[in-house]
Amino acid sequence: MHTTTPRPAPVAAGHGARLTLALLCGLTALVAACGGGGGGTSNGTAAAAGTPAPGPGPATAPAPAPVPTAQPTLADRVAVGEKLFNETALSASGRQSCASCHAADRGHADPAGTFLPLGGLTLTAQNLRSSPSLNYLDANTGFRFNANGDALGGFTWDGRADTRAAQVLGPLLASNEMANTDTASVVRKVRALGYFNELQFAYALSTLASDAQVLTAMQQAMADYQAGDVDYHPFTSKYDLVLDGRATLTAQEARGLAAFTDRNRGNCDSCHTLTPPAGQTKPIFTNFRFFALGVPRNTSAGTADPNVFDMGLCGPLRTDLSGRTDLCGMFKVPTLRNVALTAPYFHNGVFTTLEEVVDFYATRDSNPGRWYPTLGGVVQRFNDLPLAYRANVTQQAPFSPRNGQAAFTAQDAADIVAFLKTLSDGYVP
Repeated sequence: MHTTTPRPAPVAAGHGARLTLALLCGLTALVAACGGGGGGTSNGTAAAAGTPAPGPGPATAPAPAPVPTAQPTLADRVAVGEKLFNETALSASGRQSCASCHAADRGHADPAGTFLPLGGLTLTAQNLRSSPSLNYLDANTGFRFNANGDALGGFTWDGRADTRAAQVLGPLLASNEMANTDTASVVRKVRALGYFNELQFAYALSTLASDAQVLTAMQQAMADYQAGDVDYHPFTSKYDLVLDGRATLTAQEARGLAAFTDRNRGNCDSCHTLTPPAGQTKPIFTNFRFFALGVPRNTSAGTADPNVFDMGLCGPLRTDLSGRTDLCGMFKVPTLRNVALTAPYFHNGVFTTLEEVVDFYATRDSNPGRWYPTLGGVVQRFNDLPLAYRANVTQQAPFSPRNGQAAFTAQDAADIVAFLKTLSDGYVP
C-alpha cells in the first residue's frame, strides 16, 4: 500500500507576504541600531529616534517616444507647385504668371482669343511663338536623335529644354515673357512669397539654403505639379470613353477617324500616333518628332524684318544646332488632345481654326496660292523659310498629292475635324 506524505496546510492569501515584511522590519531595526542605515544622517539619530528609513525612490518613467517628423509628400509638392505656376509676383511686371499663357481651360495652351502672347515689363512685348499645350507630356523625354537620325523629344517647340523643370526657367528669364533679369532676381521673389515656407518644407530646404537650391526647388515644384496633377493628363475625352466601351462615335466621327488613319488620305497618325506610349494604355497623339511643314509666314513683331526667320531646331532661340542646316524649319509635333481648344495653331499661330489647319494639309501643294503670297506672278511657297532651306519641308502624305489633286476631299476634311473634336477632355455623355 502506497503511503502519501502529508502536505503542509496551504498558507492563507497574503500570509507569506506579511511574514516576509515582518522579517525585513526586524532586520532593518537591527541595522539601524548599529548605525548602518542612517536615513540621511551621519550618526543615525533620526533612525534611533524611531524615524523610519526612506524606502526606494519611485521608478524612473520611460522617456517619451520622439514625435515623428512630418515628411513631405507628392501632394505637398503639387500644391506649392500650383501656387508658383499661378504666381504673378514672379514676373517683372507683377502681372504675369505661367498660367497667363497656359490656361487650364484651354488644355494649358494659349488663352481664348490669343494670337501670340504678350509679355515683358509692360506686357506689350510680343512673343515669337504661340504657347503649346502642357498636357500629356508625361511620356516625353529629353531631346535626342534616334537610331535613324530623327530628332525627337525635349520640351518647347524646338525641344531645347530636356525636362519640365528646365523648361520652367525659359519664360521666367525671357525679355518678352516674365522678363526677370537673372536667376538671382527670381530667387529673391521666391523667398519673399508668403508661402515660401511651404516650398521649404516640400523640398527639405534649410534656413541656410543657397540661391541655387531655392531655384532648383522652385523649378522642380512646377514640374512636379504638372506631372502630379490629373488636370494635365485626365483622359476624359469622348474618344477615351469610346476606348473604354462607354460611348460610340457618330457616323461622321467614325469616318473622320478612318480618314485620319488612311495612308492615302490624312495619314495623320504617322505623326499623331494612335499607338499608346510605353507604360500607357491610351494614345497621346504625338510621336514627339520634328518636321518642317512649310506653314505660311505670319504677320507679327517677329516677322516685321523680312530677313529674320524662326527656323525651329536651328535657331534663333535654340543655338546648339545652328550648324545643322538640314534641321532648319523643323518644329515638334504637338499632341492633338484638346486640339479644338488650343488655337491658334502651329508654332507661329498663323491659323485660328481647325478647319484651316486640316484644309492646309489637304491643299498645301495642290493649291499653294491659297496659302502663300504671290510675287511677280509666282507663288512664294514655304515663305517662312529662307530659300536655301525649303528643301527641308516634308513631302510625305498627305502632302505632294498624286495628279495634282487635293490629298483628301472636303468631306474628308470636315469628317477629320469632327473626329478631332472628340479629343477634348471633360466630355459628358
